[in-house]
Amino acid sequence: MNFPLAKNWTEESFQELFQQQHMTVVLEDQSSIQADFYFLIDKTFDMKQSMAIGFILSENIFLPYLSIRDNLFVGSSIKEKEKKKILNVLFDYVGLTTSILNKSKDELSAFELVKLQLVQLLLIKKDIIIIDDIFQELSISQRQELLPLLQKIAKEKQKAILVLTNDIQIAESPYMDKIIKIA
Repeated sequence: MNFPLAKNWTEESFQELFQQQHMTVVLEDQSSIQADFYFLIDKTFDMKQSMAIGFILSENIFLPYLSIRDNLFVGSSIKEKEKKKILNVLFDYVGLTTSILNKSKDELSAFELVKLQLVQLLLIKKDIIIIDDIFQELSISQRQELLPLLQKIAKEKQKAILVLTNDIQIAESPYMDKIIKIA
């Protein structure tokens, strides 16, 4: 597989991609996004000891035999008595209501799924969030809500967020701190 990001890959470029409190977008053609997503997964496993890395995908990644609530806490060490309070705080933070926990996984919209994945990554304290090209699935108003939320998470929660997309409007939005164009 051809990895466009691999052409200019150095440890310094990797550290630059993942600066805390920044949103970086990699603007590339659709055929390169999936290849680079897998390339980043591979590279992040090499350095996993030093940083906690999470991924947001457009498809439903929740385990089918667990409830939505239980899926959110997979990988967390949060005590049962604290879960409800923490979940309420994070749901409020990302703009969800707890009624979403009553839905089945099949009833979730793409936007709800993205927000739930954000909650999960915040619960398990990921330092870096890599986002696959999820924006095609979202309406304009959902994009307008998500981008400031991602920026807020980057700044307030001190996360590095990397967005892979072929959408020039997403890349050039005022919420991105840095754009990397791959021809």
